[in-house]
Amino acid sequence: MQVRESFSAGLAHFRSSGGNAEPFYHACIDYLVPGQQRLIDQDRRLVDLLAPRVPAAQQADHQAMQALRERLDLGSGSLDEFRRAADQYRQAGRAGRAGFEAAAARFLDVLVNVLGARSHSLRHLTSTLLKDEDWQRIVDSTPEFTESEAAAFAAVSAAAPPGAAPEAMAAQPAAGGGPPRHGA
Repeated sequence: MQVRESFSAGLAHFRSSGGNAEPFYHACIDYLVPGQQRLIDQDRRLVDLLAPRVPAAQQADHQAMQALRERLDLGSGSLDEFRRAADQYRQAGRAGRAGFEAAAARFLDVLVNVLGARSHSLRHLTSTLLKDEDWQRIVDSTPEFTESEAAAFAAVSAAAPPGAAPEAMAAQPAAGGGPPRHGA
């Protein structure tokens, strides 16, 4: 969340004042693309573990899981579009900046308004049906991934314009059990 907020603040900064945005934008891309893919994959594993454990009679819960799948599909499509725009920007350099910034704004809109704005409607199930080993499977984290993510965060921090450092951004931890969620 902190890098997402940093990216949003940096986009606003560079769109209004200009300047060399490339180091910051590239650092944000390098953090957000794998990070968002990881979160989407985690939520898919979460639903895959929960669905067979929820009785068919609990239709509202199955509908909530289907709604989550649909939001994840939308998020995945948005991430793919952002990834393509990032690749084009890397190839085009400054000439591709305006197109990248427009794609980035669309991507952030989906993150905030589709994935991030939803409360976790399955929390009552995750707190009762999932065990520690389930969460370990869902998170699927490795020391190498954690190290890579920390280095990417540091790169964003080092390249951030004034007022957009990720460590200065508020992060809202998820309530309830399990790892921090991105709002799915």
